[in-house]
Amino acid sequence: MKKLTDAAIKAARCPEGKNRLELSDASCPGLILRVTKTGSKTFLFKYWSPLLSKTVGLTLGAYPDVGLAAGRAKVADHRKTISLDEDPRRIQRAQRRQAAREEELSFDYFADLYIAEYVKGPGFPERPNKKSWQNDVGYLKRPRAEWGKLPAAAVTDDDVAELLDVISETAPVSANRTQSVLHTMFKWGKQPGRKYVPSNPLAEMSRRGGRERKRDRVLSDEEIRTLWWGLDRDGVPGDRHVCLAIRMILTTMVRPYQAAGAEINELFDLGTSNALYDMPPGRVKKDRAVIVPLSDMACAIIDEAIEDKKQKVLFPSKFDNTLSTSIARASISQALNGKKNGTKKNGKTEDRIGIREFLGMKHFTAHDLRRTAATIARRASAPRPDVKALLDHVNGDVTDVYDKYDMLPEKRAVVNILAAELRRIIGIKPATPGAPS
Repeated sequence: MKKLTDAAIKAARCPEGKNRLELSDASCPGLILRVTKTGSKTFLFKYWSPLLSKTVGLTLGAYPDVGLAAGRAKVADHRKTISLDEDPRRIQRAQRRQAAREEELSFDYFADLYIAEYVKGPGFPERPNKKSWQNDVGYLKRPRAEWGKLPAAAVTDDDVAELLDVISETAPVSANRTQSVLHTMFKWGKQPGRKYVPSNPLAEMSRRGGRERKRDRVLSDEEIRTLWWGLDRDGVPGDRHVCLAIRMILTTMVRPYQAAGAEINELFDLGTSNALYDMPPGRVKKDRAVIVPLSDMACAIIDEAIEDKKQKVLFPSKFDNTLSTSIARASISQALNGKKNGTKKNGKTEDRIGIREFLGMKHFTAHDLRRTAATIARRASAPRPDVKALLDHVNGDVTDVYDKYDMLPEKRAVVNILAAELRRIIGIKPATPGAPS
């Protein structure tokens, strides 16, 4: 353990292949500098909580907003609190609650507290309480726009019902998800010890979006051909890496977020018959590793996507010149959907069409491409259990805990069957990409 210095902090980098690096300060026990793979640096205080009887962490602030001297001073103050058999985190939360009460808590501030204390939790962004925290943030956008400045306690069941009914007119599933997040937030906020709000206006409310229908959309062969070659057309409203991620889903059956977030160090034996995408635990549902074999068709997509030897992610975001940040999962759906009243041009807000509208296609989602690929493989006589294995669908019985056979040979046979069928469907590239062949 070495003494931290400003020079050492500025030079600190997360090791290749790691998600974060933690450096302790020899001159201030408990002070930790956490460096993430994205380059962010945060001071933490790790200590033994007399209240919880375990070691916990308290975020002190991001560097350089909080400097080294300020971080050490905060640790010294917190140690005084601990000497009185108090927990600094408990004190901090009590102060937040008091401030909220004194300021007549707005809905915006209430949402901020919910995201910071419940959704993200201690140690964010490296270890959020909810892995789907971005969904909560997204579903709270409409309620924030509607009630942001209103006192949270003033939001009534009629207010909620009216907003959800508006959302459900065009997006019933989104209405139900928004309702679920709001219900959880108000339920959390009225618990003893918080009392941010006096009641939960959604407690007795039925689902405003109605009963959700199971999606069964499968693209026809003609639609697949239109989409595949349409992604090459001039003026297609999508970044090239987003377009390639769409093709990646169709050729591998991976989930949209798994395509968007693929990293170069997770791809092995590219260009050979043993090529595969090895996803580590933490990137997959239920924290299990998943191996997806790659066909030559998928390898061709990957080969086009890797444009620079310094590239760390397969589909880098256009907003990061370091090539170390992947496109967002939402980038795929936004490219397909377009955006109404979202693009600023010459000081004015204009609509931006999506790939579907650009190609004249009926509505489908990125997830529908998985179902389409599975249907194509089954139609070409790929065994159902093997297709299910490639889709990474888990039965959930106790046998799965002990059966660690990865079915790699069977899954490889499925991706090769899928590639052959896709080639037959898309045919030869038309002279004018996107035009009928």
